[in-house]
Amino acid sequence: MSTTELQPTSMKRVAAAAVIGTSIEWYDFFVYAQLAALALNVVFFPEVSPLTGVLILFATMGVGFVARPLGAIIFGHIGDRIGRKKTLIMTLLLMGSATFAMGLLPGWDAWGAAAPIILVLLRLLQGLAAGGEWGGAALIGVEHAPPKKKALFGSFAQMGSPIGLVLATSVTIGVTTAFGPEAMLEWAWRIPFLASIILIPIGFIIRSKVAESPEFAALQKREQTRSVPLVTLFRFQLPHLLVGMGSFAAVFLTYYLMTSFMLVYATGEVGLSSEVSLPANLIAAVVEGLFIVVAAVLSVRIGTKPINVVSAIGLLLWAFPSFYLAAVAPPWGLYVSVGVSMVFVGAAYGVLASDVARLFTTDTRYTGASLSYHLAAVLGGGLAPIAATAILQATGGDVFFIALIPAVTAAIMIVCVLILPKLQQPDVREEGEATTAIGALVAA
Repeated sequence: MSTTELQPTSMKRVAAAAVIGTSIEWYDFFVYAQLAALALNVVFFPEVSPLTGVLILFATMGVGFVARPLGAIIFGHIGDRIGRKKTLIMTLLLMGSATFAMGLLPGWDAWGAAAPIILVLLRLLQGLAAGGEWGGAALIGVEHAPPKKKALFGSFAQMGSPIGLVLATSVTIGVTTAFGPEAMLEWAWRIPFLASIILIPIGFIIRSKVAESPEFAALQKREQTRSVPLVTLFRFQLPHLLVGMGSFAAVFLTYYLMTSFMLVYATGEVGLSSEVSLPANLIAAVVEGLFIVVAAVLSVRIGTKPINVVSAIGLLLWAFPSFYLAAVAPPWGLYVSVGVSMVFVGAAYGVLASDVARLFTTDTRYTGASLSYHLAAVLGGGLAPIAATAILQATGGDVFFIALIPAVTAAIMIVCVLILPKLQQPDVREEGEATTAIGALVAA
């Protein structure tokens, strides 16, 4: 059956597998990021200053991000060899198990230095799972969809990010409100982690019912899967990888500065309580989710290039005003800063999944798309909050050099999204698909 022959019920199942599965996985990943700033620094690093504790926790959060490219390589290899569907089920189970184990982990007072060490190892497993998750979820949508709707169906995987953020933030706010800050530090921080065990079976059932990607199934039928996709990728498609990474970097960097670092800045420097600053994350999730949908639907009419270019320019122009507004006009300045940033983040994020996936041939697509995405995530989500917190500590609260980071990466993004369409592989039907010749890749 070709992609054009898929029944509406099949496409709905594909959409559900992408949205619900990624929502569960990003809930698990974001819970750690939020609790790092609100409780885990005290529970696992009680003998240092609060800001230093947060800096250390951002470093452990960075471990998860550094592990994501490794997960992209491991699960990308599996996904390019045995299929998208089976790989997605593996990543879901790994992520959920690691998150649940975090909720059972004793703190420094009970286990001493062993507690943060085990926490880092569990964060490492989260990172590996996240590294394999996104590529498969995006490809399930993109490779099932007809040519003109690839951006639309690729956006379903992207919706998991704002939905996961809403879930994580809502649970964190709910637990903090219900039990209070003192109980949060003593035991209630475990609840958001343990809640993951409820979500795993839901994702498993939905993903087990979706069909394998038609494009990959056709590739398997012709026995054209690569024995080592990573080798092919680095030998012949390295420019595509760099462009994909550069396209995503500013999106990730702005996103994590606004949703993770901004919590630290708002509570530590501006003086807002967590109850006042946390709603900024809900605003971020709602605005991002809305503009993912807007951009995906709009892409069917005008294509993806105008959306990417406008978003990149917007991220560049808004970088400095966003931080200064949050500093001088709390809390509404914070809310506006985050909200406007998420307009540009959501619009680009919504369509880049299909754009970056199509940079690679089917036999290396899981590996290539995943690495592009997660290498950008290391820079944007893993290193940027660490660098921003260190700069904040060194400068005594000056945000100029912090704002310079997203501005520079946005300028790089402008260049990459202008190049990106020239490197994309042509849309193909499974009946006539053939792996693009090496010469054509290099010439592109």
